[in-house]
Amino acid sequence: MGLIRNNLVFLFLGFGLISLSSCKVFYPDLMFQTDKFYQYTPSDTLSGNKEYVLKSKDIMEIQILSNNGYQLVDVLSQIAFYNPVTYTIHNEGFAILPMLDSIYLAGYSITGAENLLSERYSYFFVNPYIRIRIVNRRCVVFTGRGSGHVVPLDNEGMSLIEVLGLAGGITGSKAYRVKLIRGDLRNPQVFLINLSTIEGMKKANLQIAANDIIYVEPALSFNDVNQQILPIITLITTSILIYTTITSLKK
Repeated sequence: MGLIRNNLVFLFLGFGLISLSSCKVFYPDLMFQTDKFYQYTPSDTLSGNKEYVLKSKDIMEIQILSNNGYQLVDVLSQIAFYNPVTYTIHNEGFAILPMLDSIYLAGYSITGAENLLSERYSYFFVNPYIRIRIVNRRCVVFTGRGSGHVVPLDNEGMSLIEVLGLAGGITGSKAYRVKLIRGDLRNPQVFLINLSTIEGMKKANLQIAANDIIYVEPALSFNDVNQQILPIITLITTSILIYTTITSLKK
């Protein structure tokens, strides 16, 4: 009777330790955890419709043409080949461009920068045509277990669904717990989005901005339970065996 009681004590102790540390046991690689009282920014306030604002270290692909871009189209309305050139906005917010030397562009929207450059290049060209594309815009996506992707935002207004598709989908993850982290990493906005239902998707503005972090929490699988709990069960079983052997030898 005493032996059974002692074994039960060990078992309850083992399961108690497991329950107290279940999050760490089953999800040792879980990222961006929040406590249960954390106040998420409401997903229906997620703003992604604003035009991108230029900043230092942006790499710009710029097309500079005269006559409102007439050179891009020939008389037969065939698109001509034209290779744009890339320029970098340096830490001080200035970019060095042909014929203009240094010009401050940080803080301008893409449209604002195009208008500014059109005005400056009007001293050299008739009706200058300017097109700017930021080639290093990207977001980071973590899905499932050990799966991270840097996804280029090649087009304006790319959606969360599109970005997750480019990252390979969300197999093995919780579609109802998608965290979107935006802004200064020292004080970010964190949105919790439910993509498991159409209603959940409709409640959020799903346009992704540059430097967003998207994290889809991993789902617990049988292999996770087996890999994490088996060493603990083995330890408990071994402890019980040692205790039982020592007790038997004392009799």
